[in-house]
Amino acid sequence: MQTVTASLIEAIKKASGQKDIRLEAPQLNEHGDYSSNIALTAGLNAQEIADQLSKNSTLKQFVSKIEVVKPGFINFFLSQEYLLQAANEVLEQKNKYGSSKLGENKTVLVEYSSPNIAKRFAIGHLRSTIIGQALYNLYKFSGYKVVSENHLGDWGTQFGTLLYQITNQNIKPDKLDLDKLEELYVDFNQKAQGDLKLWDEAKAWFKKLEEGDDQARKIWAEVRESSLKEFEKIYRLLGVHFDNMHGESFYEDKIPEIIQMAKTKKLAKESQGALIVELKNMPPGILVKSDGTSTYFTRDLAAIAFRVKSWKPDEIIYEVGSDQILHFRQVFAAAKLLGITKDTKLTHVAHGLIRFEDGKMSTRKGKTVKLEEVLEKAIEKAKKLQKKSGPASADATARQVGLGAVKYFDLMHSPTSDIVFDWEKIFVLEGNSGPYLQYTLAR
Repeated sequence: MQTVTASLIEAIKKASGQKDIRLEAPQLNEHGDYSSNIALTAGLNAQEIADQLSKNSTLKQFVSKIEVVKPGFINFFLSQEYLLQAANEVLEQKNKYGSSKLGENKTVLVEYSSPNIAKRFAIGHLRSTIIGQALYNLYKFSGYKVVSENHLGDWGTQFGTLLYQITNQNIKPDKLDLDKLEELYVDFNQKAQGDLKLWDEAKAWFKKLEEGDDQARKIWAEVRESSLKEFEKIYRLLGVHFDNMHGESFYEDKIPEIIQMAKTKKLAKESQGALIVELKNMPPGILVKSDGTSTYFTRDLAAIAFRVKSWKPDEIIYEVGSDQILHFRQVFAAAKLLGITKDTKLTHVAHGLIRFEDGKMSTRKGKTVKLEEVLEKAIEKAKKLQKKSGPASADATARQVGLGAVKYFDLMHSPTSDIVFDWEKIFVLEGNSGPYLQYTLAR
């Protein structure tokens, strides 16, 4: 059985002759339960479309009124009988209400969160973590077999910067926490602005790491382990879980196969000492750098090949920031050229930034806002909210309200939009907010 939304869209397509139909939920009750602006966007007569829709036998099952509002909006009002029927279904089905078998016998892999090791979990990672988990939950609720993947950033030149700092300053890695590691990272980037040769040192250390240098591998393993322990605290707090946490390093031994595949298909070309794949209407993808080290472009291709072989997914979804749009266009194009994804769809769900009044945060400049501190502040604000609105309850409730408020504030925005982190809007006790929804449900 089609959902109300699907039925409305199908009916509007038929009545208007248009393919791209969007429905909105009006903020004011007097504008109905659903609204379409298709007449405005397509330059059509809204009343004629509404007249056609009023004759649709499917819509008559749940729509009591269709009205046209200037300058051309078509509003739909659900019938009281349908709403009562839906309410009874909710009571009967409880947590299973809305679930379906839409994805039966289909597999989807969702990659999300993917923080870099040796750095504090910044608030910038919140969107990928929360939206990604929501996608996982929605697909699973719709009957798909879902695999969640945390693609940890535990490889690459950025780790070479830390290897340089740790060895150059004779620091014992087991004495380093994430705060100190982040200080070393920021310090390196500040120094490298005045001395570009430092990047050569970092690249040299990463090359040692890839070549299996004992000292480099030992430091890397200790830093990775301490990072994962800190990340787990955040994930437990947020109620986020993963089926797999394969870091970029996991694909180290799988990269040669990708390179050989590109050579066999005569897609790999040398350019200024590097090995590249030329792509149509976009910059080439770099398979191997001129110093012989791998790139995350190649590691992402190796990850796709491994995932396709392991789970045969119908779709792989990447919930990663919009600053990586070009990268994923390159990766997806290369994967298609290499023949890795014959039966697998690749999708990039690109999220916008979380901003404060002074703009985006940057670890390189040392202006990162720590997610753990934000979440703790949210819990404290929830406790104060409880004192204002009624008797204080257990810390567990404050945790649910505080974290729920932050999560909902993120999810109420379109993934593609930038959002300004606003405590007042997050904790408003009326309208479209997490605390208000929880309050309504509790009542």
